[in-house]
Amino acid sequence: MKKWLEFFFLGFFSHERAKEGTKRGYTNVFLGFLLALLFIFTGFIGGYTLSFGVHYGNSPEFKDVAYTLLANDDEAKRIYARIENGEMKLGKHGGDYTVGLIVNTLDNEADKQIYAKNGYNVVVDTRPADTLAEVEVYCISNDGKETTISYEEYLSLSEVARLNFDYKLRYTGKELVLDDKAVAEYRAYVEGLGGDVRAKSDKAALDLSAGEITQDEYNRVIYEAYFTSYYPEIGAYESTSKVPLLRNYYYHEYISKNISNYLFIFDDYITASFKTASGIDVSFYGFYSELGDGAVVREGASSAEARASVDGFITGSFGANWFLNAYAYLVNTVSIAPFIALMILVATLLGYSVMKLKGVESIASLGEMLKVVGSFVWFSGAVSALGSVAISFFVSRGLINALPPVLFFVTLLARSIVFTVIESRRYREQAEQKTESTEV
Repeated sequence: MKKWLEFFFLGFFSHERAKEGTKRGYTNVFLGFLLALLFIFTGFIGGYTLSFGVHYGNSPEFKDVAYTLLANDDEAKRIYARIENGEMKLGKHGGDYTVGLIVNTLDNEADKQIYAKNGYNVVVDTRPADTLAEVEVYCISNDGKETTISYEEYLSLSEVARLNFDYKLRYTGKELVLDDKAVAEYRAYVEGLGGDVRAKSDKAALDLSAGEITQDEYNRVIYEAYFTSYYPEIGAYESTSKVPLLRNYYYHEYISKNISNYLFIFDDYITASFKTASGIDVSFYGFYSELGDGAVVREGASSAEARASVDGFITGSFGANWFLNAYAYLVNTVSIAPFIALMILVATLLGYSVMKLKGVESIASLGEMLKVVGSFVWFSGAVSALGSVAISFFVSRGLINALPPVLFFVTLLARSIVFTVIESRRYREQAEQKTESTEV
């Protein structure tokens, strides 16, 4: 057992112990592979989370925007924020906490004059995440001319002609209001359909009459039945809904178009993009689920206390997103596992090919070389994790997604080359010694 432990854990540092791999099984390679994946996952999540506090602390312009919004010395301009059961309640000075659009420096000039500092835009929108969005539906030609037609015109085309157009949505930024007239039109369309769509609307009508659902819930069912029947599916725009949601207006119109320097606060999460004083781009999402109830900035707090509270709110919101980040990176690690395995095979094949070209016969087969390279795998993963965390403090956040696998491969390949060079030299020396002894 002691010899195995020395081989497995010290093989990276010792040529002799690494070469012992030729006499051992492939289980060691697989175990090293699993440990490497664990370290690579650690590199992902560690690099993303541990550096955030440093980046935020080194972003005075962004912090100034957050302070202006939530800890403004002029209380008449301050947006008051309170967390209740994991949801954010926001309102302006002298008013109640509001469900609606409170600040929007992207479209409102008055808001822009107060809150759009240092080139940053601010949005505070407390409408629920499932609020329906008003959209404009159209089609655009895919022949390079980008001819635009309405969806009604698209429906009038032949099946062949429709192939020349792609379906598009444009979010207007307004909430969709389901008034009686609109719902009546949607219901009339649905009633003209058969099958499951009609059955669903009939069931909703019974639930409404029995008092099992509200009028608003009924209106939504009818709208969803109409939208999903009349228009194509919208998976390219919505991942959690069959109909357009207002919250995704900000994503499609701004975030997905690579807008930079912004702070968006919603009722359930915060998202922002900022640049540090060192020029590092940082974007993040944060949730309030782990934050305690109460005001973000307590009444009567001094300027320093108010700013410290805002700092705690932002870093705490980011920290509360740890589980989701970990899950995302776990999925990412599993998805790149075949590529990590391929990297091991590439290092093996390269080392074995070089030794064969040099006439080295001490490694008799590709399988033996794989077992030798396998002894380097777990520590290459450890190097990638430590390196990713260290480098994450100095590079843009987007690079963190590439750091762990790249550092792993570079380390593994470098160590495999070192083994090849040493083994080639020793084999040559042994061959020369045998020649000399034969001549004597």
